[in-house]
Amino acid sequence: MDVSVQRSERHVSSLDGDDRSPPKRQKRSTDDSTVDGNLMRKGKACATCRKLKVKCDSAERGMSSCSRCRRLGLQCLSEKKSWTSADGDETSNIRLVIVKLERALEDVLEKLNMPALDLYIQPAIVEPSHPQRPTRQNSEEPSNGEKDLSPGAMKSLIEATRFNALSSQLRSVKQRRKGGMRRMDSDLISEKIMSYEEGEEMLQVFKAQLSRHLFSATIPADATLEAVRTSSTVLFTAIMLVSALHVPGRENLYELCHSRFLGLVSSAIFDRFHTLDDIRGLCIAAFWQPDLSWKLSGLCISIATELNLHHAFYDAHFIEDMSEELRRDFVEKSRLWYLLFVLDHQSSIAYGRPPVMAELRPIKDYQMFLNSAWCIPADRALIAQVTGLVVLNRPFEVFGFEPKREMGSDDASVLEYLRFEESVQAWKDRWKAICELHATVNTGLYEDVMLQYHFSELVLNSVVLRGRPLDQLSELPTSLRPLALKAIEAAHSILQHFIDDRNPQEKIMGMPLYLHSMIAFAVVFLMKLCNRWHLINITIDPVERTKPLVEGTIMLLRECKVGAKHIIHSMANGFGRMLRQPYWHGHTGQHTHAVKASSSSVPTKSTWHHIRSNRLEPNRVPEDNDQGLMFDLASATPTCFEPSTNANPEFSLGTWGFQDEELWTLGMGYDLLASGEYDITHADYIFPTSYGEQS
Repeated sequence: MDVSVQRSERHVSSLDGDDRSPPKRQKRSTDDSTVDGNLMRKGKACATCRKLKVKCDSAERGMSSCSRCRRLGLQCLSEKKSWTSADGDETSNIRLVIVKLERALEDVLEKLNMPALDLYIQPAIVEPSHPQRPTRQNSEEPSNGEKDLSPGAMKSLIEATRFNALSSQLRSVKQRRKGGMRRMDSDLISEKIMSYEEGEEMLQVFKAQLSRHLFSATIPADATLEAVRTSSTVLFTAIMLVSALHVPGRENLYELCHSRFLGLVSSAIFDRFHTLDDIRGLCIAAFWQPDLSWKLSGLCISIATELNLHHAFYDAHFIEDMSEELRRDFVEKSRLWYLLFVLDHQSSIAYGRPPVMAELRPIKDYQMFLNSAWCIPADRALIAQVTGLVVLNRPFEVFGFEPKREMGSDDASVLEYLRFEESVQAWKDRWKAICELHATVNTGLYEDVMLQYHFSELVLNSVVLRGRPLDQLSELPTSLRPLALKAIEAAHSILQHFIDDRNPQEKIMGMPLYLHSMIAFAVVFLMKLCNRWHLINITIDPVERTKPLVEGTIMLLRECKVGAKHIIHSMANGFGRMLRQPYWHGHTGQHTHAVKASSSSVPTKSTWHHIRSNRLEPNRVPEDNDQGLMFDLASATPTCFEPSTNANPEFSLGTWGFQDEELWTLGMGYDLLASGEYDITHADYIFPTSYGEQS
């Protein structure tokens, strides 16, 4: 009866228009307080397995996480949000993105043959000692704690506009992923271009022959191949490149390294992240690669200034509250900045172009660096080069780099030029005293100082002949003729320096391009003037003094065992061509035919003894060294240098290759490839028998 009454009441209420909906069913819960607005429903599979459409055993096992999520260390999400959730979509999307990232990372680790992702649970957070620094920062907000009252023009513009393109390069996601210069997974060894054993061999060649020319800014002596590969792919590739250039039989490896290095350089130009070792690698290639030297020197400086290497000297010497490790880092940056200065100014002198780097405070306050507790013997050799190049560059700030600009012969010009020469002499005397003070440390500093001194004398005094036609040499003003004589003596001294060396081949093989340009400039300068300097009353006998030195230099170059692509081959062949151009005059005054390559390019044993017995320097090396050199040279028969027996036809004496062009364009306006009356094909290098005889 009660049931019928209830039914009638519900029927009446519906007829009365009561539109109230029936109450919704409530899910039973043991604790009503745990129920919130975000209603949940239980699913059979977790979110990860459901997304990947794989079988999930969480419901079967009755556990909070499935076996797959436990194995991969993932968070097993077995609850699925109801469609009535207010903010569930956003949270679900975030979790889905995390799952995608984890899956993508698993694929990356598998591709790189690295440990699985579950091994990276709770990783230790370690700060790297030398992290990569972005060289093109994003637009920065002004710091609340520290504001620069004078931020500079560009920083002010970025701060005002917040325009990202002013300070960072716009790149695609793919480019960002490939950015950075640490690509050990795709370097020469990883891609099987060279074996690990070949890499070890090239690294040892670099340490033994080339590293010393980077002074204190080179790689550590105990650096391993793995350490170099890990630090910078640019550094590793550059070392392999220049080392393969110096090893005979590695021409194919050199070509592969050269191609790979060009790709890295192209990427480095627009890359945002660089390290000190990236700059070091670019410097190494710039020192030894003729086709890349000038452009790489500018790129090195650009990247270095973005890393604020020019601030490192101040931070190392004037900031007191600093840890020793951080101070050592600033000292290392200072050394690299000094090396960049050497590279820039050596390229400037060699190519006859103005330098890029200015003489900033680190250059002027070098004595503070020498007096610091961090100074090592290699630092003194580095600073010696820095100061010598500063002295050599100052005359060109006054007289210019233009090859057609003539030097004035008035008293004011001559006196000003003599002051520059006094500066060169004072530089030599100062560093000679430093060498004597540290005589117990054999770093080759004295030899480097003397060689730089002779080259400075040659470059400095040869400016008096710049812009003057050779056929009008007799019109050279009398006040400038003593300077021309000093240039000729300096050129002879450069060639004699290498001939007098105890191990000349070993020294010449590892020299950077700048030192090779010294030899080239000295030979070209002497060969162009030898048959004309009697017109300005210079009484040096070219046959007795100049010709033997050139022949001895050719012999030294030909005895250097380097790769076929090395510029030494082009130098020797170019000098040999120059010796074959004229008709030589004998001591009897009779006209003789042109000297053949076998005899003009290679001096005999007696000729070599004559070269060494007519030194420009008063001091002689011991006689046992003379005999040792003569013994070594006796085994080199003239026939082994015949063009017909040359193993590589690319370097035959009759060709004029690309490296020849790179060689002859060095040398302060004395360009053998320049068109005109005194081109190499029209040169007339005749050594007269008497000084009054016209050419």
